[in-house]
Amino acid sequence: MKRVLIGIALLIVIIQFIRPDMSNIPEDPAKTIHAFVKVPDDIAAILVRSCYDCHSYTTRWPWYSQIAPVSWLIAYDVRSARKHLNFSEWSSYSQKK
Repeated sequence: MKRVLIGIALLIVIIQFIRPDMSNIPEDPAKTIHAFVKVPDDIAAILVRSCYDCHSYTTRWPWYSQIAPVSWLIAYDVRSARKHLNFSEWSSYSQKK
């Protein structure tokens, strides 16, 4: 049992060195939703508070996003969310989308 616990502890330490890319790309203000759509201030505040962490390049990574394996899941979720809707790349969307 002692060897198993030591093995698990060692594994937890080792996986901390496998870091996902959690960088934020510099945001071009000319491409954001605010450059194309007049968003009321109260709605903009809600979007920033509730959506921008996953759906823009201005993600504020929480402290627990630095701990594997949670960091892998959060990085994957943010990449997936940005792929589906990205307020920082609003200019690349068609009128229909």
